[in-house]
Amino acid sequence: MRYQKPINIHTLLQDSPLAKMMQKGVRLNELNQQMKAFFPAEFAGLYRIANIEQQSLRIEVANAMVRQSFLFRQQALLSVIQQHLPEITELIFYINPEFRPES
Repeated sequence: MRYQKPINIHTLLQDSPLAKMMQKGVRLNELNQQMKAFFPAEFAGLYRIANIEQQSLRIEVANAMVRQSFLFRQQALLSVIQQHLPEITELIFYINPEFRPES
């Protein structure tokens, strides 16, 4: 076994891939909470922000009815979201058959 230089645990936890994944998860969770105010109340629990990429927001929905409704309102939703996240230029809605609506 080789001798390895000691590493500060704080630095390790901040810079590790796991820490970055956790930070992204926390950010997505906060974003989901913020977006509840912008999305129609009748669809509460039937969608979630799945990922935020360079200029797009990927939104996972429970079924085709919810997706279609969001597609009809896409421009209005995008303009409201851009007031808080100006870097977002596209909303991507996709159906996840495994999605379990919140109760």
